[in-house]
Amino acid sequence: MKIVSYNVKGLNLPVKRHSLYRDLRTYDADIVCLQETHFRRLDHPKLYTPHYHTQFHSTYRAKSRGVTLLIHNRISMQTHRIITDPRGRYIILICTINGRVYTIVAAYAPNNSQTQFLTHLFNKLTDVLSGDLIICGDLNLCIDPKTDRSAPTSTQAGRQFSQLHSLLRLHHLYDTWRLLHPTERDYTFRSGVHNSYSRIDYFLLPSHLLSRVTTCDILPFTWSDHAPLLLDIRDEFHSHVRPPWRFSEHILKHEPASMAIQEALTNYFKENTTEEVDPFVVWQAHKAVIRGVCIQWGARLKKQHTAHRLEILRHIQDIDTQNKLSPTTELADALDDALRSLTDLEADRFNSTMHKMKSRFYAFQNKPGRLLARRLKPPPDRTGHPSPQN
Repeated sequence: MKIVSYNVKGLNLPVKRHSLYRDLRTYDADIVCLQETHFRRLDHPKLYTPHYHTQFHSTYRAKSRGVTLLIHNRISMQTHRIITDPRGRYIILICTINGRVYTIVAAYAPNNSQTQFLTHLFNKLTDVLSGDLIICGDLNLCIDPKTDRSAPTSTQAGRQFSQLHSLLRLHHLYDTWRLLHPTERDYTFRSGVHNSYSRIDYFLLPSHLLSRVTTCDILPFTWSDHAPLLLDIRDEFHSHVRPPWRFSEHILKHEPASMAIQEALTNYFKENTTEEVDPFVVWQAHKAVIRGVCIQWGARLKKQHTAHRLEILRHIQDIDTQNKLSPTTELADALDDALRSLTDLEADRFNSTMHKMKSRFYAFQNKPGRLLARRLKPPPDRTGHPSPQN
């Protein structure tokens, strides 16, 4: 079971939601915990994620805070209880996943009085806890300031650190990433103003669950000032379902691909239009041929785009690693430039998606056709089947 925790620093902009959707496809996580969605209560935008129909949101009255839980469709899950914080700070989900009971907590702590917030949250968990406990999120506090910060810490933060340690010992919770990386220095948050780093995003697990953890990694920074955190726990899940193939219109805008399709069409009809073959068969069979050409060029263009994006991400990671070890103004400026390049690339992809969507709505918005049918169609059933209940 793969779980991703990610502070997204606001999702009200469509381009940021588009970047999130792209990352979700890359991570392919079973459960996604998002912090700082900045969704306002009652009028926040919807997350149209085709693979995550089950969503839980904890929102606030202003465009700040906000926590979201996304559950992948392939998971066989039964929800027993959902508790959301009216201040938009946490979600407690008690559920059964493939016959095992979990209490999953997504939390976003305030910038001050973090230990008071965690004390309140842990006391709440004591009353409702059932099954295996998984806590993830942004605690806005370092567990060990000496190894989890790139800059010196204040005396007040040191007192908070001592209180947090006592709180974790009291509730028998462990910092999973630190247990798997005892001597490594890595961070989940970058302050662009101070050019400093800190590790304030965590997965906290009880001791009996640690033996099932296979990996816990800090993923590279991309479009947010926080890095995603990935946890992998051994469990059994149903296999993936291959989605139906769909034609990508952007292939026609690529001149070499368009010429290859035209050439394939010309050669196909030239070689197969004979008296011995029924014209209907020739027409129907050409669709499979052109589909193969489109798949070939679609894969090639996707590989080129992915390679370019990976090159930018590697460049970001290299500069980020150097900046963590010895922060300088030059490295910070280079990192900001690389992040802007990634943002521009994501914006181009988003604009292309928006153009296709607007064209589709312009052509079919006033017609009772496929667009309306898809909007009215209920979500498909999940792949998994819940276990029977008494």
